[in-house]
Amino acid sequence: MFLKMGRRAVLGGIAALSMLAAPTVAQESYEPGRLTIVVPFNPGGSADRMARAIAQFLPEELGVPVTVMNRPGGSGALGHTYFLQQPDDGSVALVSPINPYLISNILRGQGMLDWDKFHFINGQWQDYYVILVNKDQPFQTGQELIDFIKENPGEASSAIINGDGGHLATVVMLERLGLPADAVNFISYDGGAPMRTALAGNQVTFSVISALGSSVIAEDVRPLAVIKEQPDERWAAPNINEVLANYDVEIPLLAADLRTFTVHQSFFENHPETYEQLKDAYRRMLEREDFKAFIAEGQIGGQWMGPEATAASLNQSYEVFEQYIDALQ
Repeated sequence: MFLKMGRRAVLGGIAALSMLAAPTVAQESYEPGRLTIVVPFNPGGSADRMARAIAQFLPEELGVPVTVMNRPGGSGALGHTYFLQQPDDGSVALVSPINPYLISNILRGQGMLDWDKFHFINGQWQDYYVILVNKDQPFQTGQELIDFIKENPGEASSAIINGDGGHLATVVMLERLGLPADAVNFISYDGGAPMRTALAGNQVTFSVISALGSSVIAEDVRPLAVIKEQPDERWAAPNINEVLANYDVEIPLLAADLRTFTVHQSFFENHPETYEQLKDAYRRMLEREDFKAFIAEGQIGGQWMGPEATAASLNQSYEVFEQYIDALQ
């Protein structure tokens, strides 16, 4: 069951509390003296909410102020590039859905980006995709939506972040159904928050969007299918390939956003003691009961995967994107 909270209350509370992020428990001195978290999307989106939760609680473990800086643009490319241009001394970190946005940025040649210059401390919030429509739309099932698209090419609109996994999944689905990409009118947004606003306001027909990150608009939308092996009680809808079986086709089940706490690879290599200090403080923060309560209330993920498992998951997603990225060209 979803926790019934107003979107503005949840997002406003996270933003307000993050402003109070001053250290209250002194730890061993963190040499950079501060930490700025770059978020490559607008305020209010899932990555921003996660970053502001970290900024609220990490100072008590790290012993220095933590602030959030939003650098939106180019489906994440501007913020990812900006992050790499910052000092690699541990004073700057990145919170971003590395899968799919950084992966897509690199494979599509957006920004001056190099996969090997990023070091992923932890995949904190793994998501999956769900096909959502506003409750005022007439579609009750995924088959009804697909039939409408087939019979009325170009009339259905879809909210996307250009080049993300939801966009790619939709284009691959159209291709498997024998439809051109322009059978859907894609409307691009620069971040999950404006996409969800468009869905909640019935400004678009549908969206293939991150499921857990969209819990804040649950009262406004209807799920038609999930892109996930097993159904999820959060969104009562069938697997997309069960829907597509009516047309004798299926699509790959692309993994959705893995929102990751990231630093420079050169910071990891050249400042090992400071790196370990940051990693350990961050992990202690994840284990705090007050932090767990805070993210549960805000419906924000808080898992510990660790650097090795996070890198393995992201490298696997990178390989999958490489196979299908040409569908977006």
